[in-house]
Amino acid sequence: MTQSEEKNRTIKKQAAFFLVFFLILPAILIAAEKSLPVCYGQSYYAELGELNKKLHEEGETPKIVVIGGSSVAFGLDPALMEEILLEKGYAYRVCPFGLYAAIGTSVMLDLSADALKEGDKVILAMEPTAETLSTYFGALSYWKCCEENAELLPPVSYQKKTALLGTYVTYLQERAGIQRSGILPVSNDVYAKSSFDESGFLSYDRPGNVMRLGFDPTAMIDLATITVAPEFAAQVQEYIRSAREKGADVYLSFAPMNRSAIKDLDPQVMLAFFERMREAFPCPVISNPNLYVLDSGWFYDNNFHLNSAGATVRTVLLTEDLLAELGCYTAVEAVLPEMPPSAYESLGGKTAYAGVEGQEEFFVTEPLTDETGAMIAVRLVGLSDTAKEQSALVLPEEVGGLPLIEIAPGAFDGAGRLLELTIPESVLALPDRAFAGTPALERLVLRHKKTPCQITDKTFEGAGPVRVYVPDEMYALYRDGAGCATNPWEREMDRVYRY
Repeated sequence: MTQSEEKNRTIKKQAAFFLVFFLILPAILIAAEKSLPVCYGQSYYAELGELNKKLHEEGETPKIVVIGGSSVAFGLDPALMEEILLEKGYAYRVCPFGLYAAIGTSVMLDLSADALKEGDKVILAMEPTAETLSTYFGALSYWKCCEENAELLPPVSYQKKTALLGTYVTYLQERAGIQRSGILPVSNDVYAKSSFDESGFLSYDRPGNVMRLGFDPTAMIDLATITVAPEFAAQVQEYIRSAREKGADVYLSFAPMNRSAIKDLDPQVMLAFFERMREAFPCPVISNPNLYVLDSGWFYDNNFHLNSAGATVRTVLLTEDLLAELGCYTAVEAVLPEMPPSAYESLGGKTAYAGVEGQEEFFVTEPLTDETGAMIAVRLVGLSDTAKEQSALVLPEEVGGLPLIEIAPGAFDGAGRLLELTIPESVLALPDRAFAGTPALERLVLRHKKTPCQITDKTFEGAGPVRVYVPDEMYALYRDGAGCATNPWEREMDRVYRY
């Protein structure tokens, strides 16, 4: 074979490869997707398609679009805002456009940009977190939103399309795994499509604060360190410019924040945060962030999600801010609800799980305090010498009458003989390298029956092939995520079993 013939043969092989890769393989993957049953059609993910359709509805009435993360879904009543505005002589259609921190805020800007028209008002109300104030994009979570809403795909940026392409096979594998397991994503509580009404309001009854301490200590709000990513600031600035060209206005407000979860309430810290936000987003600021720091009784299941009464309070507050910007300074005559009592329920409504008799002295703890210095919980910081010789340990839910909510890094170091460890529901999260000091650990039992125990990307770093056992009814939440945050359990499902 001549060199020329060899070269031609190589070219033909390359052409055949590219034909398979770019034409045939995508067709096979699309056919595979069509063969799978719908998995997320009734889940929380599916609501994004409905919010997008509402946003793009044709009509003469101008829109108010409130953009943010899940605090928008949990904290804005569109019908109430429309009613108050109409009473003051302003006719608007209110479109809440925030759903899920795990997909990011950046994509909400992509989706809403082409829906803006002359007279529309956009209110930016992003939570002060690294995800919502950056161009973060959760491609795998977004695929789940798109399962029955293909119209969500074209508007996203080129970079996001690239990320979607890179996660498509993983998405198909996850759907296939759900089909094999026969366990569909949970769709019968607040995190379900059915929890929203036609206006896009999360109308599911949230009677009070369900968090044991009234706030989530694993996700404290640190206003002193939160910054706006430069690339996200640039995207918002372009969004503002484009909106103004269309005759729409963009304003800056703030997400509701649980007072008990803010690390530093110093007024200078809040002022510095305000200045960073105002500098990043060159548009009128219509709200005072101090007024969006609310008492814990107004919140529901995390530090940004409001309960039903809290959503009313925040809606009235935001409407008053908007009216002032529109030139209306007369008082809003809305009946505000009373702050509801705590809705937290202990396990079974009975005494907290006490652990195993005889192990009371095994655990070394330290107190956790609130902003007043009062002890509210305890953290596990180590094990006694006797405990380090045990093959099985069961952590209690309470120590000295205070809930055990946290485990310090290295708390289990030295437990070289430990084979089985049981964690109570009171423990909210597991730290980095939680089991690096327990090389023999084979079985980790999580007793959580309300929400999954949270982990980090590094919780199992340094651990052996430990199996994690979760209640049967909780398996879908560990697999699919609970709430609106990213789900690090996705990467650990190979070690998760049901009991």
